[in-house]
Amino acid sequence: MLTLKNEEDIKLMKNYYRASDMIDFWYFFPKSSPLENLAIVTDIDDYLANKDYLETFDSYRVDTLKPYTLISGVESDGGKTDFVNLFNKIKKINPNSAVLFFDLKGEPTKRYQREAGLSINVNMYEDVCIEAVGKGFDGREISKGKCVHERYVIPWFELRDINVSNFHKYNIYMIDQNKYYESRIDRIEYLRSLGLKKDEFLKYIPATYKPIPDYIWEDLIQNVLIYLEKNDEILTKSGYKHFCINGNTEGRECFLIQMYNKDRYIDY
Repeated sequence: MLTLKNEEDIKLMKNYYRASDMIDFWYFFPKSSPLENLAIVTDIDDYLANKDYLETFDSYRVDTLKPYTLISGVESDGGKTDFVNLFNKIKKINPNSAVLFFDLKGEPTKRYQREAGLSINVNMYEDVCIEAVGKGFDGREISKGKCVHERYVIPWFELRDINVSNFHKYNIYMIDQNKYYESRIDRIEYLRSLGLKKDEFLKYIPATYKPIPDYIWEDLIQNVLIYLEKNDEILTKSGYKHFCINGNTEGRECFLIQMYNKDRYIDY
């Protein structure tokens, strides 16, 4: 097992795709990253040897050792699972796969209880494109190309003047109610496919679309967008020129958890 709490493990953890993405965001955006702890478990024996410790973690993701093909499409309702069966499943797909356990600040909510899912596409010195889905949805819909509810494009050199009062002038797309209704049906069917009961989540997904509240945009501006413009050199020197940041919200704050270069957008 590798853990973020051990500095000697961090370099080894960055040999895994999603772990590396989360560690980089935690490093470059310390005020915005909610990451508190992270561990990588490589196989069933590794899991069983550390089971008591790993059961204290809130969340998990499937990961893969670089440069092997990243595993995708292993869905979860965000709750507890049978990790022995999970390892058996992913090892059949790719022997170089692993499970990433992590803790985020605060108490995690269900994936249908969030105000928004967010994806920030950065083209350094050109523009920043923000795509979002609203209440009851999460970043999965954007990253997998399922739907977008709102889209904003901000020219790079206007980032220095961005604030919540002028933010909405950069809006280039707002979903209409007919298309929102279709995305809502798809969302409901997806949540049901995870084994969730409709009466658990339906009340969290509005029947008509409600734009994302300004307090979410204010948090994003202060902790991500302004930082981008001020720290362009360190990002470009680290290889981040055309990249994506994504995640969700918790309460009134953005909970963005990862960043990755444009050549891997398709993997998410």
